[in-house]
Amino acid sequence: LIAVIFGMVGCVQTTSLQTESLERVSMGASMGVHDVSCTRIRESIAQQLSKLDIPYEWRDKNEGMLSVGPFVEDIGSANTYSRIRQSYYLEITCSDELTTSISGDAILEGLGKTGQWVWINDPVTIEKHSMWFLQRLDL
Repeated sequence: LIAVIFGMVGCVQTTSLQTESLERVSMGASMGVHDVSCTRIRESIAQQLSKLDIPYEWRDKNEGMLSVGPFVEDIGSANTYSRIRQSYYLEITCSDELTTSISGDAILEGLGKTGQWVWINDPVTIEKHSMWFLQRLDL
């Protein structure tokens, strides 16, 4: 039996990046996975990202620090942005061998009607896209 729990975090937190000109913001969403080994979850995330052709890099595999992206998704012209460029900085934490939590920060940019990429700092938009991203991990 596998249990997956999605959570939403109501606060927004920003920290400045040394390597990026934009600020990371809390994803506003998290995921908990129970009854599956933490090692298997980490391997599954990497496999799913590869399958989706989304770039990723382990910043510290032992600590569960994973950088994902950037990758671009078309979301349609009816929205404020026609495309969203996304980068995630995940923390995959093992409470014990069979309990894993996934949370982290995000950088989202939207392609506006003027053709310029615009930093997105709206918590609702960030939470929505972060939740979609976590669901695509198919855990």
